[in-house]
Amino acid sequence: MLLLRARSPVAFREIRGQFTAYQTKNVEAGLRAFERDKADLLDLGVPIRYITPDEDDGLEEGGYVVDLKRFRLPEVHLTPEEVSALVLAASVARAIPSESYGQIVDLALKKLAFDACELPDTPMEFPPPPRAVTRHEPVLVHFPEPSQNTRELSDAFSRVEAATRNRKRVSFRYRAASTGYVQDREVDPYGMIYRRGAWLVVGYCHLRQEVRSFRLDRMKTINLAPRPKSPDFERPQGFDVRAYASRSPWTFTPEPAEVVELEIRPEAAATANEDFGSDASRQSDEGGSVRVRFSCGNPDYVASRVLSAKGGLVLRAGARAKERLSGELEAISRYYADAEDTSPR
Repeated sequence: MLLLRARSPVAFREIRGQFTAYQTKNVEAGLRAFERDKADLLDLGVPIRYITPDEDDGLEEGGYVVDLKRFRLPEVHLTPEEVSALVLAASVARAIPSESYGQIVDLALKKLAFDACELPDTPMEFPPPPRAVTRHEPVLVHFPEPSQNTRELSDAFSRVEAATRNRKRVSFRYRAASTGYVQDREVDPYGMIYRRGAWLVVGYCHLRQEVRSFRLDRMKTINLAPRPKSPDFERPQGFDVRAYASRSPWTFTPEPAEVVELEIRPEAAATANEDFGSDASRQSDEGGSVRVRFSCGNPDYVASRVLSAKGGLVLRAGARAKERLSGELEAISRYYADAEDTSPR
């Protein structure tokens, strides 16, 4: 690269000043190291020449050049689809525990796509490597046997990935995890992220009129808007897909939000440190409990956490959350009442 960038032959004196391997106490030893490296480059097909002052009147001393007429690397032209595929493959490499390996992968991708006039909006977002690694763990990559489900998921991934990259709106039928209801949705996909064994699609939902996340394996009958080369939306400037997908379930809004007050008793004290949103307020009681007031649109999650805390969490305010909790308790009561009636005498 030093010789390729040079506008005139480079003397060994200048080359030696750039590389510590050649800066030996014995100048002859450094020259021998340079000659070995030069021979390796010649074997690789790099046409290095030595130009003497007799060949070029403008030179005061001889130097080395690369004969550009004989040295041409083929240009690398990657399509956006190929770059996205490389980003996906690089996610496996990034999983190797190392503080610097992620940077190496990123640099390699930049080199491969250096001539792209505009880098594609790669939809994949991967967590950074751990900051402190005490030992290396093996990286296990599981490739499941081909099945109808894996083929359907692969097709869904390809469609949504293309929509994300080309900024195309997608329509699909979606089965909600909490209710099991199936609804038609239209979404502007901002990005995709792999979390806890599943791909999530993050984007603006036109039904809910806000940004939502959707599990890819619950999306069926996926269709892209017409005119594939014409973008349908712009991703908000500075939008961080990873940060959005890392939100706390307390802040999710599958339903209209309401003010909820939660009493966190000492046996569940760790809950007070969870993320209840930027508008949450906390107040400590004399008995060691903490009361948290926050805006919540996820009553199903509130009910499930209160039940699982076994008295450690007490719901003090929030009409819909209380109604959902009451319904769960009634359903449990009916279940065990029916089980007692049908048990053998």
